Amino acid sequence: MKIAVREGMVPGATLEEKLTLLDDLGYDGIELHQPSSLDRGVDDLFGLFGRHRVRPTTIDGARKLLDPDPVERQASLALLRRRLDLCGRLGATAVLVVPVFGKPLVPDLSPWRTAVDVEKELLLAALTELVADTERAGAPIMLEPLNRYETHFVNTLEQGAEFCRRVNRPGIRIMADFFHMSIEEADIAESIRRSAPFIRYVHVADSNRQQPGRGHLDFLPGFRALKQAGYDGYLGVECRLVGPPIEALKEAAIHLRKLWAEA
Repeated sequence: MKIAVREGMVPGATLEEKLTLLDDLGYDGIELHQPSSLDRGVDDLFGLFGRHRVRPTTIDGARKLLDPDPVERQASLALLRRRLDLCGRLGATAVLVVPVFGKPLVPDLSPWRTAVDVEKELLLAALTELVADTERAGAPIMLEPLNRYETHFVNTLEQGAEFCRRVNRPGIRIMADFFHMSIEEADIAESIRRSAPFIRYVHVADSNRQQPGRGHLDFLPGFRALKQAGYDGYLGVECRLVGPPIEALKEAAIHLRKLWAEA
């Protein structure tokens, strides 16, 4: 198990400063999502990470794959192809995709198709089209299920895993996020066990979306399920930090390593 953190949570004016701090704190990875990082040249990023122990983990993808405007959908496909290339060349874990936030963007075409039916087919078509790009890049696309208060679409691991099954290629995978699972999954450990073959990455935040250890979420059953499934990837800290950020990041890493060892 390795520990990562979302880029925007790390103190520092530049990516270089953030990586230096994470090296000192003993973190293993960083999730890249800020335009100032993602728009840098690949050679520049490759050289920067070559000077640090911390590795790039997730690369944020596009967020308009389900836009009703075909121009926006095509632009999102093009952006995802660039991000897949970046992910592969940096040796990162996956390109992260949240299919849609909030309410449906496409119209309800009932009785022929509901808005969600249309979204499912649009997403499946996009993922199927991008599979060849994931294989060329050597990097997968990873769907993140979110809770019902943030999206109406893809809320559970099973709903994400169904797209993996339908595409049926290793370039399409999912993330398991403990905060969202604490809302949507009746049994986090069992949900992890059922979807384990498709889980590429894990996010951790406590029940109040603060750093692990600041709420009442019991991580141990889920961690045990991950270990039993052979998961040896990253636990990515994605939450609100309570207290001085550096101390909060230290606290999160110590707590997670303790819990993982106990699981």
